[in-house]
Amino acid sequence: MKRRSAGRWLQVVGIGHGVLGAVTYRDVFVDMAREGLIDSVPDRGDRAAAFWFMAAAPALWMGGRLLRAAEEHEDVPAQRAAGVVLTVVGATGTAMMPKSGFPALAGIGGLLLRRSLRG
Repeated sequence: MKRRSAGRWLQVVGIGHGVLGAVTYRDVFVDMAREGLIDSVPDRGDRAAAFWFMAAAPALWMGGRLLRAAEEHEDVPAQRAAGVVLTVVGATGTAMMPKSGFPALAGIGGLLLRRSLRG
């Protein structure tokens, strides 16, 4: 029986993050599009929050794709490194923002750590 891919789960989180961001910040993106996108994101505020929320989506998806490659090639050190990073980021994010998606990262990271330390 083939085990579930942590990389695939991370890609799903990335897609979900993008969909949630598009829905949550749709009014902000509409305003930005109306006013022109060039130089439309300040350092702080709703536009900055929307931009950085959406910027995380492709990074999560890409990380998941790279993790899938590490799983396919049985690159245990890469999987362990991803497990450590995802667990630390997920646990820290969960402590700081309990009502967020960070527990998913902690869970995926924990799964990777358990697998990589076993084999």
